[in-house]
Amino acid sequence: MNPKKLPYGLSDFKRVKTENYYYFDKTPFIEKIENEADFLFFLRPRRFGKSLTIAMLEAYYDVYYKEQFNDIFQNTYILENQTPYKSSFYILRFDFSGVDITDYESSFRNNIHSELIRFSQRYKMNFSFEAKNPIDNMKYLLGYCSTNQLPLYILIDEYDNFVNKLLVSDMQSYQGMVTNKEAFYKEFFTMLKVGTSGNDSAIKKMFFTGVSPLALFDVTSGSNIGKNISLNETFNDMVGVTKKELLELISYYKLQDKQEEIIERCDTWYNNYRFNKDTEHTIYNSDMILYYFDHLIRTNKEPEQLIDVNVRTDYSKLKYLVYTNKKLNGNFDLLNQLIQNEKVTIDTIKDNFSAFEMLEVDNFKSFLFSLGFLTMKKDLFQIELSIPNQTIKKIVADFIYSAYKDINFHPRLDTFNNYLAQFAINKDLKVFHYLNEQVKAQSSIRDYIDGENFVKGFLVAYLSLNPYYEVKTEFEVTKGFVDILLNPSKPEIPYGGMIELKYIPKSKFTEKLKKEKIKDALEQLDRYDIKTVKHLRDKPFVRIILVYCGWEMVYCEEV
Repeated sequence: MNPKKLPYGLSDFKRVKTENYYYFDKTPFIEKIENEADFLFFLRPRRFGKSLTIAMLEAYYDVYYKEQFNDIFQNTYILENQTPYKSSFYILRFDFSGVDITDYESSFRNNIHSELIRFSQRYKMNFSFEAKNPIDNMKYLLGYCSTNQLPLYILIDEYDNFVNKLLVSDMQSYQGMVTNKEAFYKEFFTMLKVGTSGNDSAIKKMFFTGVSPLALFDVTSGSNIGKNISLNETFNDMVGVTKKELLELISYYKLQDKQEEIIERCDTWYNNYRFNKDTEHTIYNSDMILYYFDHLIRTNKEPEQLIDVNVRTDYSKLKYLVYTNKKLNGNFDLLNQLIQNEKVTIDTIKDNFSAFEMLEVDNFKSFLFSLGFLTMKKDLFQIELSIPNQTIKKIVADFIYSAYKDINFHPRLDTFNNYLAQFAINKDLKVFHYLNEQVKAQSSIRDYIDGENFVKGFLVAYLSLNPYYEVKTEFEVTKGFVDILLNPSKPEIPYGGMIELKYIPKSKFTEKLKKEKIKDALEQLDRYDIKTVKHLRDKPFVRIILVYCGWEMVYCEEV
């Protein structure tokens, strides 16, 4: 028998289970959902498997699939552990990811209208929708289901997808669609709230998925339309891939001979997400895992590009969050900290705030967490936040690169990467001189990289955009921490890099102090025993000392 296909890019649960696709069994979470409140919403970053979860709930609860139930749920936990509500609801399912923001209100209305028609046809209901306003038609449907005692389960996938796009492209349109008194999006959710109220209400259960809590807060003015289970420890693993599931995947496809290499690669690029501060283990992004294994199984080698293009959302449109009065603000400072692997703290992840409160630093941190830019770990009293993996590090680097471009600093990235390729092949240090020359030539950047923290962040951001290296900062080796480590991302790259960075404020610069800094850096590099570190390429690591005075590089040598 042929091995199962990988469901990369597939969110049709019925197809996955009936057409010989590999499936990470998430059906145990069905009974956990059932034990929760009746109206729930669940937030996760993009490409984490939320749509497949919605499809799983639809297949499980829909009376339409009652006769196919055993076939669909073959070889799953829930088949042997069925709950009282199995196959007992009429499902009204919406997917807002397809709403076109170029004509958002009309597209949203058509999306609702088409789902109402699909519902009536699916269950062979003898009525037609006559009102032009789909909200009126929905009100009619809710009344019909209440009168005829047809229990409704409302499923909404990507509830905030198109309004988030509006938020980053046209704040005025976002207000018109979401927050104004007559906002149509708000009217839709108000009708859902009405459908849950009173005796014999039509809506018995609701489950929404999305990325952030912004739209729900704005559309309900903070009122509780449902319970947010996103940070609940019980549901930490409901989407994504656990280490146990990854090992089972490796075993199923008989890749045990490459297991150590696969796990190291997946840990570096796709792992370290945690959605509850007390959870000990981390999880992998499921889309990234399926992307990686799809290449590995088909070609017997990993993908040329380790980042799936589908994960590369254009977050540069969020640039308004890092500007105040046409200047980079404290939110940009925060990104600069994070790109250096510095950790930031927060008392609690906020899951209830408005899009209009995004410039508040704790809200910005919480928003970055909801996007998947940050992962959490419990510190003694606070929550520690950091970038989870190399994939997100490159996305954050691209965000920073876009911000620098917007203040008119835009060295050619292709030229920069060509110089970095020369370093990778023959240890040429022109790449560092090129960046320094660009800073000299463009005064717009100088205020933003004057200071040790910003010089390092600037270098790390640009180095992280390359296709040749995994960039690690403050990387622990024997007897110390390397400031910036360039670990070759592919075996054919001849050289790695080990950079010790020293900084001198302009007001304190002397040639004597520069020599002392160089001496200190050399002593540190001499102490490091990089050969004893696991999971680094078995390559020569070029040792480099960089000394900056203010924004200007005053020393750059291999030692």
